[in-house]
This record gives sequence, structure tokens and C-alpha cells, in this order.
Amino acid sequence: MARVKSEKMFENITLAAESLFEKHGYIGTTISRIAKEAGTAPSNVYVYYSSKIEIAFAVFDPWLRERISELETRVAACTSARDQLSTLVEGLLIDIAGDETGRTLTLVQALATARKSDEYSPALLHWTEERILGMISRALPDGDPALLRSLAHVLMLAFDGVALRQNLRRTNAGEDYAVQSILNLLFFTLSSARAPAQRRMDEIGRDEAASS
Repeated sequence: MARVKSEKMFENITLAAESLFEKHGYIGTTISRIAKEAGTAPSNVYVYYSSKIEIAFAVFDPWLRERISELETRVAACTSARDQLSTLVEGLLIDIAGDETGRTLTLVQALATARKSDEYSPALLHWTEERILGMISRALPDGDPALLRSLAHVLMLAFDGVALRQNLRRTNAGEDYAVQSILNLLFFTLSSARAPAQRRMDEIGRDEAASS
């Protein structure tokens, strides 16, 4: 007979996991610890979640969606493509991937240690990459769609790398260089993605200026 699920217990388990992930990280948190913190048995945790990685996604999902939505608003408020791309990269890699509460680190550790038998939906990862692609595409409307999608994927990879280093003692210098390198890549794409007609107009303008 299937156990009846309690909304209160579901909330207790999720909040307990969130607190433990922040204190001990994903790897240092066990289902037994989550159960004890939530005031239930380990077997009961599996009534609500199929695996620890599913719990990690449940904790991380609403937080990341909110942060990405906030980032979209900041990017949209920028008036130039360069400012949009700068805001996107810095917000994604410094503010979100570098989050000091451990939420992003929790997800990346979960993905790094996941097994094929673990059940979780990649919907959040796909959603995030599509939102990143949307921000890049609005900044570079004339860019090649395949290239822009590749850039969005590169940003996701950089996001994973920065987040995974949150448990190491280090300065931010490495991340600062990485952010600037990615910005240089995006700015190069910006200059090369301009419409051919616009580039031709620039050439005509230079020719007219030279002959006057």
C-alpha cells in the first residue's frame, strides 16, 4: 500500500536538505542526515524523493530560475550589446556560479557524482542554457544561430567550472581572467556578427571620408 504523502513532511525534507547542503555540501550530506534533520526515517525520504540528486535539484531549481530571471532583467536594461554581454557573463559567472551560500556548488557536485541509475530531470539545465542563448541572441541579433548556441554552451561549461571551485581556497583572480577571456570571445563575435549591409555602409563611409 502506497504511503500517503504529507505536504508538511515534503517541506520539512526539502528545508532540511537545503540547510545541510549549505553546511556540509552535497557530498557531505546523506539521506540519513536529511531524515534526522527532518524528523523522519530515511525510508520515508524516498517516499518523497527518488534520490539525493533529485532533492538537490528541488532545492536549487527555484533559486536558479529566480536568479536567471533577475539577470535577464538586468541584461535587458542595458542599452548596448557590449554592456548586455558584460552583464550576462559577470552575472552568470561571478554572481550566480560564485554564489557563497553553496547552492550552485551543491548542484555541480551532484552532477559530478551522479550515477546512471540516479533519477533526475535535466529540464533545469536545458532551461538555463536556453535563457542564456536568448540573452546572447538579443545582444547579437545578426549572429549565426549555430555559433550563438555554441557560445551559450561554452558559458554553461564555464558556469560549471566556476561553481565547482567554490569549495577550494583561492582568490578570484582566476575567475576574473576567465570572465575577461569569455567577454573577449563574445565581443569578437559581436564585431564579426554584424550584418553585411552594415559593414558595407561602414566601408562606404570610410571611403567617402578618405576622398573628402
